[in-house]
Amino acid sequence: MGRGNVSLEFVCGLVLRGSKLTLRYPNLARATDGVHVWAGQRPLSASELSERFADRIAIVIPAHNEAENLGEVLPRIPAQIGGVTTAVLLVDDGSRDDTAEVALAAGVVVARLPENRGGGAALWAGYSLMLDAGARVVVTMDADGQHRPEELEQVVEPVLSGRADISQGSRILGSAEPGAFARELGIAFFNRFVRVLTGVRITDCSNGFRAMRPEMLPELDLRQPQFHAAEFLIEAVTRGFRLQEVPVTVLRRQHGTSKKPPALRYGWGFHWAIISAWSRALPRSAPRRRIRRHPAAESSPAERAGA
Repeated sequence: MGRGNVSLEFVCGLVLRGSKLTLRYPNLARATDGVHVWAGQRPLSASELSERFADRIAIVIPAHNEAENLGEVLPRIPAQIGGVTTAVLLVDDGSRDDTAEVALAAGVVVARLPENRGGGAALWAGYSLMLDAGARVVVTMDADGQHRPEELEQVVEPVLSGRADISQGSRILGSAEPGAFARELGIAFFNRFVRVLTGVRITDCSNGFRAMRPEMLPELDLRQPQFHAAEFLIEAVTRGFRLQEVPVTVLRRQHGTSKKPPALRYGWGFHWAIISAWSRALPRSAPRRRIRRHPAAESSPAERAGA
């Protein structure tokens, strides 16, 4: 599969749509620079991309060197959620292994970034493409097997039903396999830190398993190419979007090694991303709306313990 081939119609579609968003959201307008979109052995045009994703639940999976894990994750994604057809977009973030080839063989659409830009930047590309394609709901989940495709329905349902603009998966309300002590301690600290800064209680600010209405995405000022999870939530809640947390399971990585930097560097980067997003939000006057909890989690031990 040659990276240099992409249809003229696809490029023109991105340029025309991007120009409308440049003043409102520069990152989103340029998120697809150099990105090639493929299905099977050929590039897709903008109209073909829309045919595959319009009015569907778009599951956007950013991936960097995750060929081993994708072979186990992709076949488990349901064909429908709540009676709505799903479609998968794999955003290949400059992988050097067979990540794109595994995804294409599974029949999903692949957007290939020309170099490794970071998980946040890969999601920007996915958001931009799905806005252009007219997806009904956009879902993000990890490629490494930590998020269970079997739980997609409970993540999507609050948005699909109209009760929330964003549905956020929470391992605190659900469960998680034991991980490194430093990481678990960091998650607890940052959850409290976000609550202090925003006045909003979020139980799992580092979890990227979420569903959202695509119409809200151009309103968010997202700038973090790597430490993006908490930034997204701070942007959303300080702009008044309705957020509901739902319990999910977070597993250990199935194959390969984590792409996150060492603990101290990761902690500092995550901390700076939170501070940056919060400082940008200070001048806003949008009302902050309370987070809705999943009914099954109202009296969970983690909630009662103040996690």
